[in-house]
Amino acid sequence: MAIFGKDNSDLLHQILRELGELRERVTGQQQAIEQLHGDTTATLNTGLAETRAVVRDGLQRHQEMIGDPLNRISGELVAIRAGVNDLGRDRSAPAQAAAEPDREIADQAPTANDSDLLRAAAGISAAELQMHRDAWSFLVEHAAGDRHFRVPGSVKEVDGAVTVQVSGPSIVAALTSLQRVSNSDGEPGTRAIAEHLHRRFSETVQAVIDQPHRGDGAEPVRIVIDDRAKPAIVEQND
Repeated sequence: MAIFGKDNSDLLHQILRELGELRERVTGQQQAIEQLHGDTTATLNTGLAETRAVVRDGLQRHQEMIGDPLNRISGELVAIRAGVNDLGRDRSAPAQAAAEPDREIADQAPTANDSDLLRAAAGISAAELQMHRDAWSFLVEHAAGDRHFRVPGSVKEVDGAVTVQVSGPSIVAALTSLQRVSNSDGEPGTRAIAEHLHRRFSETVQAVIDQPHRGDGAEPVRIVIDDRAKPAIVEQND
């Protein structure tokens, strides 16, 4: 009985020892699996972030490669159409001049105030125009035929509103072209648009005349066509 009990005791110790070793191996494998899972998750997150960055960079380059040339082409097409319209006006000009010589002379003769505005506009290094894209198309259509007007290389558009950078000579071209259209075009709506844009350009240039400044230290010239109604005042009852 003693020998049988000793054998059972040794067998029990051996089983317990093997169970302990098995538990350690399982624990080690579980830790290895958890480490592998963490490394895999980190790698996937890093890969996704890099993929997003690559896609975002690609979309930005696509916008730069496609969007800006399309804006430039659109502006050039408008300029070509304006040139064709000017050609048609030039062909009909002799007959109109014969019918209304006095009016033509009055339209072409600039006043002293007009001359001051044009000289001041010519001195503007660069200006920022903010207006609806339809107003911008109207301006380009009627001013692009002027030899001093330059269609900007890029046009930023957000929710239908465009922001463009133009030079002083382009402002001179805008003033003279808009004045010509407002004085000579037979369509009331076209004259009204031209008069409004001309007045806003003139007001901005007049501000430069009234408060002249050269170089840094002053706000850049901004011409904004964005008229709105004044917000209603809400009365509060006591």
